Amino acid sequence: MVSCSGVVWSETLDIFRTIGILFYFKLSIWSPVIGINGNSSSICFEEERNALLQLRQSVSDPSHVLSSWNGEDCCRWIGVTCNRANGHVVKLQITSVNENPLPTAGESWLDGYYDDSFPRVFSTAGELTPSLLNLRYLSYLDLSGISFEHAYMPKFIGSMKQLRYLDLSDSFQFAIVPHEWGNLTELEVLDLHGYYHPGAVDDFQWLSHLQALKYLDMSGIHVNKSGDFMQVISALPYLSHLSLSNCGLYNFHLSFDCLANSTALHLEYLDLSMNSLEGPIPSIPFQNMTSLRHLYLFSNSFNSLVPRWFNSLRSLVNLNLADNLLQSIEGGLFSFLREHTFLESLCLNVNELHEEIFSVEGSSSGLIGENFKQLRIGKNMLQGTLPDWLFHLKNLTVLDLSYNQLHGIIPSPYDWVCLRVLLLSVNQLTGNILDAFGRLQVLSILDLSNNLLNGTIPQSLGQLQYLFSLDLSANSLRGTISKIHFSNLSKLQILDISNNHLAIEVDSDWIPPFNLHGSIPTSICEMEQLYDLHLGRNELVGEIPTCWKESPKSLLDISSNKLSGVIPSSLGNLIRLTSLHLNNNKLQGGIPVTIKYCRNLRILDLGENKIASSVPHWIGPSFPLLQILRLRENMFNGSIPSQLCLLSALQILDMAVNNMTGTIPNCLGHMKGLKLNKSIDEGNSLASPDIPTTDWTQEHVEQVVKGVDLDYTTLDLKLMVNLDLSSNKLVGPILRELTLLSGLRGLNLSRNFLSGGIPTMIGDMRLLESLDLLNNHLSGTIPQSFSAFISLSKLDLSHNNFTGPIPKGNQIQTLDDPSIYADNPLLCGDPLQKKCPKAEAPRAPKEVANEEGKLEKVMFYIVIMLGFAIGFWAVVGSLVYKKNWRQVYFNFVDRKVDMVYVIVAVKAAELRRRLRRV
Repeated sequence: MVSCSGVVWSETLDIFRTIGILFYFKLSIWSPVIGINGNSSSICFEEERNALLQLRQSVSDPSHVLSSWNGEDCCRWIGVTCNRANGHVVKLQITSVNENPLPTAGESWLDGYYDDSFPRVFSTAGELTPSLLNLRYLSYLDLSGISFEHAYMPKFIGSMKQLRYLDLSDSFQFAIVPHEWGNLTELEVLDLHGYYHPGAVDDFQWLSHLQALKYLDMSGIHVNKSGDFMQVISALPYLSHLSLSNCGLYNFHLSFDCLANSTALHLEYLDLSMNSLEGPIPSIPFQNMTSLRHLYLFSNSFNSLVPRWFNSLRSLVNLNLADNLLQSIEGGLFSFLREHTFLESLCLNVNELHEEIFSVEGSSSGLIGENFKQLRIGKNMLQGTLPDWLFHLKNLTVLDLSYNQLHGIIPSPYDWVCLRVLLLSVNQLTGNILDAFGRLQVLSILDLSNNLLNGTIPQSLGQLQYLFSLDLSANSLRGTISKIHFSNLSKLQILDISNNHLAIEVDSDWIPPFNLHGSIPTSICEMEQLYDLHLGRNELVGEIPTCWKESPKSLLDISSNKLSGVIPSSLGNLIRLTSLHLNNNKLQGGIPVTIKYCRNLRILDLGENKIASSVPHWIGPSFPLLQILRLRENMFNGSIPSQLCLLSALQILDMAVNNMTGTIPNCLGHMKGLKLNKSIDEGNSLASPDIPTTDWTQEHVEQVVKGVDLDYTTLDLKLMVNLDLSSNKLVGPILRELTLLSGLRGLNLSRNFLSGGIPTMIGDMRLLESLDLLNNHLSGTIPQSFSAFISLSKLDLSHNNFTGPIPKGNQIQTLDDPSIYADNPLLCGDPLQKKCPKAEAPRAPKEVANEEGKLEKVMFYIVIMLGFAIGFWAVVGSLVYKKNWRQVYFNFVDRKVDMVYVIVAVKAAELRRRLRRV
């Protein structure tokens, strides 16, 4: 052994030498960070860069927000901010990068009551990677709008104790907030609102540890237990912004007495809207919140009146009490407005207010605050005439008195010179009153839609040089519109005069000043500055002009007229078009191939025409943003092209009442837009920055759901997910892939020639509200998974060949109309009169799950055994069959054993010497 000691020591020195080289190499890598090598510009730590790359791998990136995440210096990546002093990542915001920042007080979407400015879900991911824990200096984390498919909020977030800002809104669907998040004691802003993906909370004690919290938004997070929720909230000393909208709150959830303490007095923003609060508006805690500036209590069931004690809220800026059962304002509306000198906006839409709110106690000569700008009292029961004091609100910008029973004349416009917005839609206003608006020189939005107005449109409207939006639709207006009506409307961008009896008469060479019907004049093609063109629901005849040129038009609606001929190919020049409505006309021919150049389309509605051709296969790859494709009630033929499955953003596919043949493509079950994690607003975030976003307030799409033809608009349209292939000639089975479409609210396959059974896992489509399979050749038993439906309210399985008992349990038992199962002679059980031989309905089949489990176990053991065999023979086998390898291997082992022996012997001898000295 002594003879080999020199070799051992030599190898030992080599090992230390190698360690030294590696250490030097490691220092050279990190020198840009710690200052050893000042010539490098990189300040990104490798551990943090790797953590970010792991996050990028787990997140889909359709909007290319993460395309900059390459290279060595992660501090230069979009959405990543580093501390300039130490180079550590301190801020991460990858949700379209500051596209939807948290609203400041007064900028809430709630101000408009039914405003549609919801946050957008722009990306999806499997789960939130724990690699974020390596960002040890991160204080700001915003992942809002990334929809994580796994339904849980990760507990490890609670270990990121340095966080001060956390925004995970619209990220986790039906998730439970973990109590470990109570460790985030430095947190000042917490936003978990779930307008698209609601969550839940059981235990509130973790909130009490967030003593630094100033901003808390848990809207859409349902409160499962009553507990001491409000007591915990009231114990947060610095909380100034509290949003608990749509949390499923009832009166018993709220200990109002708890909010009357000193903490609650610091609140400046309080939102308890869209809950189930009822009874009179309680004086405690609100009247003591003297710092309150923004109060939102809309969409509850508060009754009685708007109490006089609201006058104590002297700092109030915005008050929204819409969609309740309020019957009056104590003291009158005038007195209420006069007492709130800082008030800017009051919304009382959708209540039961009577005419007495316009009465005035005493003199009306007092002044209403100069800051007051917005008054909404639409959809009440107001009667009588407009009060004089209303016209002294010199800074009024929004006035909504729609859906009431007001009568009389509109006073002289001289008192209304500062009026910016007037909404008088759907009142009992009659007569030709429009002449009064000719002198409202600063009017920017005029909406008189859905009234009983008659007569002609006065030419004086053409003098409203600041007019931005003009809506006179759904009246009884007659006459001819000429260029004088538009002579000075240089700022007009929205025009809707549909549902009247109007004709347009202009010269062919006329160029409107808003560079912005008979037949449609060709001059309309020259309106280069026209963004939205609404000509729908009139009596236009003739053909669509063929002269369309490239322009900034984003919406073209000429639906519900009497237009004939073919779809002009020149429409393909409107490359910025986002919505095209040609439905409900008499158009023939096919879809011109040039339409594929309109790649920014979100809505393509060609329904209710006489188009006779196959569905073009190029629709799928041409429209990456398309969200609504409506081809119903035409004469389309041939099979459904599988290329339609490339429409990843599609949420409404309506091909009903055509002559489609063949089978349903199985790829339909993999369309992301028809699944739960998609949002109809996502198309806006995917668009090029120079393309206008879709204004859903201007859209309407008809859909047959639950057997009723409904006109979907705004929020209802944005939430609608529907697949309608009914009344065709489709054959084959209902594919089990369709059960993957977990976001569907409506599925209609009725009146086809489909055969086979209903997929057993159809109950996985939990959001389904309407299922129509009537009049097919379907057979077999009705799956027990029907009992898993939670929203189903319309079901029709009649005129098929189903057999056996009807399933029981949950939602399915509430559908007790026997006609649902008519003309299925072999069906039995409730609600049919025919009883089953056995009382029990079939249980949910477990064979498939068991077989899959067994198969997984078998595959697991096979892989383990195969791995062991390969590893064993790769190492041992080579030593058995290769003599020279075997010799080298054992010589190597001997040397290492000798080395270890020598090291141990030397250490032992040294230890003995030390012991002797002691």
